[in-house]
Amino acid sequence: MDLEKEFSDIFQEYYPALCRYALKIVRKEELAEDVVQEVFVNLWEKRNKIDIAISIKSYLYTSVRNRSINQLKLLFQREQKKEKIYENMNISEDISDILKQNELQNTYEIVQEAIETLPPKCKIIFLLSREEYMTYALVAKELNISIKTVENQIIIAFKKIRIYIQSKNQK
Repeated sequence: MDLEKEFSDIFQEYYPALCRYALKIVRKEELAEDVVQEVFVNLWEKRNKIDIAISIKSYLYTSVRNRSINQLKLLFQREQKKEKIYENMNISEDISDILKQNELQNTYEIVQEAIETLPPKCKIIFLLSREEYMTYALVAKELNISIKTVENQIIIAFKKIRIYIQSKNQK
């Protein structure tokens, strides 16, 4: 089977489910589709360099999750920059913009609170992976643990963060 056909088959099989998965994270359909397309473009561009040690499905879902989180971080940073520009220009925002900014800030603060509640080792692994942008392999090497342990701790971290956020949103 040629590489293009194999790539096309993978794309056809996983694209819709990956878009739904990304949508749960980013909450915007266009952004979710962009994230998934970027993952597939990256996969195609690096097809000769990428060594997928786990299943293609795991690789794709992990890539979509990471890219989605990075997109949320970028959106948050852009909002922060806009806020500073408005402050510097002495432009008053309307109430809906203020509410959106407050909601975004509250969400960020809740995520930070959730991270603080993680068990110490899980928190360290999560922060190295997500805030230091270290690969699982680098985190494993840095902490002298297996890559599988890193993967499991990241999964645990996301579950605990998700539960924490849900509990905060129900209040």
